[in-house]
Amino acid sequence: MNRMKAEQGFTLVEMAAVLLIISVLLLLLVPSMSDGKSRADSVSCEGSVRIVESEINLYYAEHKAYPESLAVIKRNGSGDPLTYSCQSMTYTYAPTTGTLTKQ
Repeated sequence: MNRMKAEQGFTLVEMAAVLLIISVLLLLLVPSMSDGKSRADSVSCEGSVRIVESEINLYYAEHKAYPESLAVIKRNGSGDPLTYSCQSMTYTYAPTTGTLTKQ
């Protein structure tokens, strides 16, 4: 009596169900990852602005006056000596108060 062994494996319906579950999980995961990247860029930019503000304060401590432009402390990335740009944000420098304000 030869009995045929039942084949073991996945059926097409089982494979489709697994692929459906994986795709739903990916759809939930991708937006949260892209949101995290934009938050990381924002935090990085805020850190860079704090460093520039510290350099402005160090200049003030040394010279008893705020620098007339960001070019003096070698921090003007754009052509305008009174703006500082990082990521997609632009900050304007006020030489009278030594502050950077977001535009």
